[in-house]
Amino acid sequence: MSSSLEANKIAGAVLVAGLVALSSGIIADFLVEPHGSDRASVEVPAGEPATPTAPSAEPVGPIAPLMAAADPAAGEAIAKKCLTCHTFVQGGANKVGPNLWNVLGRPVAHMADFAYSDAMKNHGGTWGYEELNEFIANPKGYVPGTKMTFAGLGKIQDRANLIAYLRTLSASPQPLPEVTEAPATETGTTTEATTTEATTTEAATTETAAATTTEAAATATETAAATPAVDTAALMKAIAAADPAAGQNVAKKCLTCHTFEEGAANKVGPNLWDIVNRPVATQAGFNYSDAMKAVGGNWTLDRLDAYLADPKGIVPGTRMSFAGVRKEQDRIDLLAYLRTLSANPVPLE
Repeated sequence: MSSSLEANKIAGAVLVAGLVALSSGIIADFLVEPHGSDRASVEVPAGEPATPTAPSAEPVGPIAPLMAAADPAAGEAIAKKCLTCHTFVQGGANKVGPNLWNVLGRPVAHMADFAYSDAMKNHGGTWGYEELNEFIANPKGYVPGTKMTFAGLGKIQDRANLIAYLRTLSASPQPLPEVTEAPATETGTTTEATTTEATTTEAATTETAAATTTEAAATATETAAATPAVDTAALMKAIAAADPAAGQNVAKKCLTCHTFEEGAANKVGPNLWDIVNRPVATQAGFNYSDAMKAVGGNWTLDRLDAYLADPKGIVPGTRMSFAGVRKEQDRIDLLAYLRTLSANPVPLE
C-alpha cells in the first residue's frame, strides 16, 4: 500500500514537470518569435532622444494687429505649461531653458550664464514681436537645431496673449508694434499688416514717437472733448451704494499690469494708488504714451467710468491693451474700490 502511494506521487511529479516544461516552451516561443503588427515601427537612432514633432511649416500671420487687444492674464495662464523649463521672475535661475524675464526686445541668446545651442547662438537678431511669434509657432522650424523640444503654439491668439504676458516681464516694457490697415482681400475682409515694428533701441523708439505725436495728441484731445456727458449725480449715488470689495475682486484682472498699494512700483501700467482726481498722465516714473499725455485734466470718477468702459475709444493711441469693463455694475464697484485707494478719498457730491 505504501509503495503504491509513493509510486503515484512520483508519477504525479513527473507529469507536473512535463506540463511546466511544455508551457514554458510555448510562452518562450511566443515572446521570442516576431509577430506581425498593424502599426509601423519607427527606429530612433542611438543617442538621440525622441522629441515632439514640430508643426509643419506654414505661413505665420503677423502678430502686430492682435497685440493691442491681447490679454496678458490669458498669456500668463498659457505660460504655466512652460514652467517646467523656464522661470519668469526677475533674477530667476535658468532651468532646462533660460530665464525669460525681459526677453522681448533682447538679443537672441543673450543670457550669459545659459548654454545655448550653436543653432541659437548663430541665429542672431533680436526677440521682437514677430520674431517671438515665428519662434513660438514652430521653434524647430524657425531655428533648426535648437535644443528646445516644445512643438509650438498653433493658435495665433494664444501666441498673442503669451507675448503680451512676456511684454509685462520688464521694468520698461517695449512699446506695442504699430499697424496699419491693408486693402480688402478677395474675400472682402480687411487685414492689417505691420508697418513699423517698434525697435528695441531708445533712439528708434524716440524717433517713432516723435513722428506720431501731433496726430495722436490731436485725436486724443478731440475724442476727450467729444466724450458724452453723464449724469454725474446718478453716478455718485451709484458709487455710494456700490461694494468696494466687489470692485477689488474686479480689479484682480488688472494685477498683471498695475499695482494698487501706496508707493508700489509701476508695471506695464502705472500704479493706481490715489488715481481718483489725479491729473492724467502724472504718475511719477511712468512713461505714458503721447496720446495719454495729450488728454489733460483730471481722472474724475465720471471720466474714469467712461475710460474704463472703452479705453481705446476714449483715448485713441493709448498703449493700454485692456478692452474695457463692459458691465456697468462692475465699473461702479471698481470705481468705489479705486476711490478707497487714498488717504483722503474724494467726496461723493
